[in-house]
Amino acid sequence: MSPERSDHKIAWEDPEAGDGAYTLPEGDTVVGRAEDADVVLNSPLVSRSHARFERAGLRLTLHDLGSSNGTFVNGERITEHVLRPGDNVRVGSVALTVTHPVVEQQATVLAPAFTVAEGVLTDDGAGAPASMLTAVLPFADSPVEEAMPERGVVPDEMLRDPVLSEEALAAAGVEVTETEYMALGGGVGSFVFTDLLRTSGVAASDITVIGNERVPYARYQRLCINSQIPASERLRSNSDSCPDNVWGFPGYATREAWRAVRSGNLGEAASLLWSIFGEPAVAQTYTPISGDVFDSIDREAERIGWDEMLREGRIRAIRKTDRGRVAAVVSTSTGTERRHSVVAGRFAQFALGYPAIQMLPDLATYREQTGDHFHIVNAYEDHDAVYEHLREHGGTVMIRGRGIVASRVLQKLWEDRAVNPNINVVHLHRSRLAEGHQYGRSARKVEEQFEFQPFNWPKSCWGGELRDLLESSDDAKRAELLGAWGGTTTASRDDWRELVKQGVREGWYRPEFGSVREVVPSDDGRVTTRIDSTAAEGSTLEVTTDFVIDCVGLEAGPERSPVIHDLMEMYDLPLNPLGRLKVNDDFELPGLRHDSARVYTAGAVTLGGPYAAVDSFLGLQYSALRAVESILASGMQPRGLRPLRGLYSFKQWVRWAQGVAP
Repeated sequence: MSPERSDHKIAWEDPEAGDGAYTLPEGDTVVGRAEDADVVLNSPLVSRSHARFERAGLRLTLHDLGSSNGTFVNGERITEHVLRPGDNVRVGSVALTVTHPVVEQQATVLAPAFTVAEGVLTDDGAGAPASMLTAVLPFADSPVEEAMPERGVVPDEMLRDPVLSEEALAAAGVEVTETEYMALGGGVGSFVFTDLLRTSGVAASDITVIGNERVPYARYQRLCINSQIPASERLRSNSDSCPDNVWGFPGYATREAWRAVRSGNLGEAASLLWSIFGEPAVAQTYTPISGDVFDSIDREAERIGWDEMLREGRIRAIRKTDRGRVAAVVSTSTGTERRHSVVAGRFAQFALGYPAIQMLPDLATYREQTGDHFHIVNAYEDHDAVYEHLREHGGTVMIRGRGIVASRVLQKLWEDRAVNPNINVVHLHRSRLAEGHQYGRSARKVEEQFEFQPFNWPKSCWGGELRDLLESSDDAKRAELLGAWGGTTTASRDDWRELVKQGVREGWYRPEFGSVREVVPSDDGRVTTRIDSTAAEGSTLEVTTDFVIDCVGLEAGPERSPVIHDLMEMYDLPLNPLGRLKVNDDFELPGLRHDSARVYTAGAVTLGGPYAAVDSFLGLQYSALRAVESILASGMQPRGLRPLRGLYSFKQWVRWAQGVAP
């Protein structure tokens, strides 16, 4: 009795990677962009060594190899996953069809004779002697019943439909929870939206927040710490931009000044108040202490009942339902069990933050080729080991990027020079910065190759005439205006500007100019950057350093978020000229309207719309305010929601000041 067996196979059809198929042999198969990979997928979003299939008999396991853009199974990013029939696999941007073997063998089964009546097997009752029934049985690595649809899991074929059947979900054993308002993401954007709803009269029982972290600022705080902004340092944020306070009064500067008065430090209090009234013309712009911001969010989260509203899990998909609602498919799967639930509501806002950390292509290529994540780091990654090594041994660091993160990393290196003065910095720029951006008669100041501005956008973008101008413009004009107002800037702080000048004078800090040709390991175990120099045209410069720190920034393209990319494809959502989601002036996605349901969004994925500073605290609050006002004006009778105006607003502010729940 010899079995006949097919093989594990993968196939793909992709505009960039082309079409292809591959039979997976026993053992390991590496998939990547490198020419020596077993399966070559020539896509820019596929790492050189991206993922590995491990086949052991009938068991097939998929491993991510530390790729930049992730390996996904059924829409969830994985590091290791045992594949089953029907699993949806994506490597970077390339979707793979995985075919599992079916082993068939003739098995002799002793059984009584059966007949079929109306499609149901029944005993024929004839009393005939047992007969021999020949059957074809599948043999697999797991029990046969596992080939049946998993209970408590939304089947992939169901997600291919733009409208989910809530009855079918319940029949599949998936819990469906009804709510009036959904805040999807669970970060700061979700927090300010939820805070405004609660302050505007909505009961906590009518709001569901979905996120995978307990505190709303968890990811933002990690990015701050990694980019060398600990709790004691100041953020690049305005005093009245308070995610814990929808009114903005008292702002952080006033609170900090009052704290100084209570501690008897009147000089410090006077200095803080001077910053408020004199900025930016005659005083340095005030920015709040990082730890103060997080502490204030903690207090407000407790006041509004954040824990009561939070439902922990990963958002796998957002869909319309056949009951006129919008649903979030939530995964609480573990490494050993898949489990989904669905939350369906009328009004939803998703604020998923930046989809990924951005890395310069030459540095990403170096890490993929060498596997070296120690000498080449991103400023938003945990890279404390770099500073520990420098404090103990000294060394030379190359900084790439000239924005606020680069300035903070440079300050950290300057601070560590007090421990070990044998720390040197090479700052690589593509070209010399001769002058700053200009708009009308205004121009930014430039000094030592840095362009200065208190915040990432001119302050009038938040609530002044530039905000009005942007909102009243069409898409093309908005792109033009944002190009003029934007750019890479850092805050003009006296102490920081002086340390740069000091570094140039003393020789431990020097700028270089040019485009990178390649980054390679040096013979002495360090890193060599080969540069086509613009300082001396036509020459090549080689700079060998102990570390390279990429300070370029975060990736905001909506296609990099699996959830948003899926939404874009499912509902054909349009993009604006900057390649971000096209929203209306209330930050609504009109393409997701469904009966009485409305969906709004916020954050970096909306840049190019009606507001410039979309990823700032005040920008997140502004988008939440516009969304709530839109819900009130929709005529849909939103449950519990009332305008936050007049005497009602004042009463709610008093409750906020007293720390009493709304």
